[in-house]
Amino acid sequence: MELDLQKMLSLRSQFSTTSSDAARDHEEGYRKIGAGACGAIFAVDGEPAAFKLAKADQESLWNDFCMHKLIAENFRKWKSRKWTYADVKVPECYYFVPKDEHLYFDKNPSLVEAAKDTCNLPTSILVSERILPLPKPTRDLLIEKYCPPQVKQTALNDVANKDCLVRPYLGSLKGRQGRFFSLRNFKMHLEQMAELQLDIKELAGKMATAMALMHWAAKTDARDIEFVLGSSSLKAQVKMSAEHYLNLPGPVYTGPPSRVLGDFFICITDLWLLDFNQVRQISMDEAGVAMAIEAIKLNDPYIPKPLQGSEIEKQAWDEFVKQYLVSAHDILREEPNYMELSDLPAMFINGVIEVERKKQEKRDCVAEDKE
Repeated sequence: MELDLQKMLSLRSQFSTTSSDAARDHEEGYRKIGAGACGAIFAVDGEPAAFKLAKADQESLWNDFCMHKLIAENFRKWKSRKWTYADVKVPECYYFVPKDEHLYFDKNPSLVEAAKDTCNLPTSILVSERILPLPKPTRDLLIEKYCPPQVKQTALNDVANKDCLVRPYLGSLKGRQGRFFSLRNFKMHLEQMAELQLDIKELAGKMATAMALMHWAAKTDARDIEFVLGSSSLKAQVKMSAEHYLNLPGPVYTGPPSRVLGDFFICITDLWLLDFNQVRQISMDEAGVAMAIEAIKLNDPYIPKPLQGSEIEKQAWDEFVKQYLVSAHDILREEPNYMELSDLPAMFINGVIEVERKKQEKRDCVAEDKE
């Protein structure tokens, strides 16, 4: 089981879409596939878009749209750079619908019907690329390994668990096993990743490059962003050349052996970046660095932590620092005043270390007081 999970959760792992039951998942109508403080997310199974509807704060969703556009644009700009870990995925940001765009709601009654019990309609909508969930074999193995036995059958039958995205918490060694189990935003902690022999250095390096891009290319603080393991869909590689077909005596079948369309496509496990509603723009100076440090304090524990005791935590942090500094300086060298900016990436790293040092000192003081 662990070997299968390790393969399925490793980045760039490939599966036929038939095995992920994507070809059979299409259902009519919208359904809720996730929710957060900012909004609720709806989609039609089998369709490529996700619709994030604001719960209350319209300005927050507009900021989500603007920062999403800004960050995605900079990720595209730097995509060709020959970094070790440069291919974190950012969903395409399609368009924004303000709450007073009544014609849009008139034209999309099924979305209104699906959202009426969750959101106060009309409300603003952000339409973006849907991050595909991890395939069914991966979901079944996650349930088999991590779900409490008494709710395992319920979890296997729960439609909500089709919306499986895994949060890789490199900054959390281990979590608590609760009675409630869900594959929506499933939290995977560092010890679990190590047990499955996932490539933790690769994940740390990818997160580092993504953070450097958000800080120094997009010039944002990366506040409250999320990293998830999800799927991408690509056409399967055609193995035969055109010359091979030209030399055949006549027409022959060239599709997948199963005769099933879904087997012509493959699902790939990728690391995705999402959720930009709290992201703020920063200045390229000490004040901007301070905002980036403050943001990382508030984020979920995706980023590795410094000053930790275990070897796996040290490896994750060391790789994060190495790749962050390489990427940051590569980006900043494009700036005409590079020499004035060159100390800022190290200032960020040192700030994160100082934050963790103060947290540990505070915990030590509390422990001493209890003795």
